[in-house]
Amino acid sequence: MTRIVLAAATPVLLAAACASERTPSGPPTTGPELVEAAIAYHDPESDWPRLRHTLVIDQSRPDGSERRATIHMNVARSEYSYQENTVDGPLIKGTAGGDCFASIGGEAPTEDQVAAHRLDCPGIERMRDYYLYLWGLPMKLRDPGTHIDPVIGDEEFDGQPSRVVKVTYDPGVGSDTWYFHFEPGTYRMIGYRFYHDETAGDGEYILLSGERQVRGMRIPVERRWFTNADDRYLGTDILVDDFTGQPGN
Repeated sequence: MTRIVLAAATPVLLAAACASERTPSGPPTTGPELVEAAIAYHDPESDWPRLRHTLVIDQSRPDGSERRATIHMNVARSEYSYQENTVDGPLIKGTAGGDCFASIGGEAPTEDQVAAHRLDCPGIERMRDYYLYLWGLPMKLRDPGTHIDPVIGDEEFDGQPSRVVKVTYDPGVGSDTWYFHFEPGTYRMIGYRFYHDETAGDGEYILLSGERQVRGMRIPVERRWFTNADDRYLGTDILVDDFTGQPGN
């Protein structure tokens, strides 16, 4: 899993004002302009910075295992909660008010359960960052510490033409190198690839398909994961539902 640390939340009004200033008026000619065109497609009203919403995601893996995760996100506060059913009972974990919380079957998890489900606070925070980052793309490419290469490339990706931009991060934010692929003309995000060590050809790529309207945003429905080295299939995440408010309310 790639390492991403969330930066401090940007005030909503300032983010919206900056978004209107950054959106290119014509076809993008630089990497930052391409990213802004993609954000204009996926989040035309700059709703992401103030999103408080719940996503329901079905996750399947090559071994045949399947699970449904209900994930609530409060983007402005960098908080989230995650729920899924396990053999030990319903698992709930997340962050709120700067603290971490976790329970299984309504009880505090045992040491074995903490280890098995990564319920220590660093593990919970890593998963918060993971979900807020991936489901917030391409909007998360506005975060502080993000470096968008000025050069736009043209490359076939998953059998279709794409415009591609390279993204790196400040050391305190992320250590991986990313390549984001967008559909020419619409600038819809069609997938991305990351490397821990690009010279070694490691890391993964993710193919996106489908779209769902979520609070005014166009969110990809399906994510399929593969290794860069040998195209080995790693799993699929599918957005099956979304709703306002906390799970169970």
